Amino acid sequence: MKKVFVILFLLIGLCAQGVVLKGGVHYTVESAREEAFSRVKYKISMDEHKKYLKDPGFSLDKNGKPKIRKFGRDVTFFSDGEYCVYYLLRCTEYCYDKNGKLTGLIYDLERDYPRLISKYDINGNLDTIYYMVEQNYEYVYDSKKNYLGKWIDSCFYEPTGEISIERFKIRRKNAK
Repeated sequence: MKKVFVILFLLIGLCAQGVVLKGGVHYTVESAREEAFSRVKYKISMDEHKKYLKDPGFSLDKNGKPKIRKFGRDVTFFSDGEYCVYYLLRCTEYCYDKNGKLTGLIYDLERDYPRLISKYDINGNLDTIYYMVEQNYEYVYDSKKNYLGKWIDSCFYEPTGEISIERFKIRRKNAK
């Protein structure tokens, strides 16, 4: 009887120990595409964004060179001359060409990963989808679900593995 009691005690003790399993989700180009396009809006209204057709922080200096106000704004500059201005309260980012003219609008409504980020053209039509699976890793697709490449940290990699664009962000110095 003692042996049965000891064996039962050991079995219950072993069953009571928990093992914590850690894991994560692994995305491929195809699985990220399916997830991203399952919840995207293909058209948005641009009525509330008309006042941003020209960047209010853009000007030319006395030599005619573009000058972009960074004070109080989060600005991301790209190596091709374009830049985006992020407005935290609206979760909206306005993309401009090197002359301060609006080229697109980015909505980022999620704060957790994976995140769906949608870019629309100036007519409100879906242009690009960014599916961010972790902080510095995002898959990029066009509106027809074609894979364009991926952002890893500050570099955009084409499907061939070549770097085509780089970006760098300037965080607001003062939130006035």
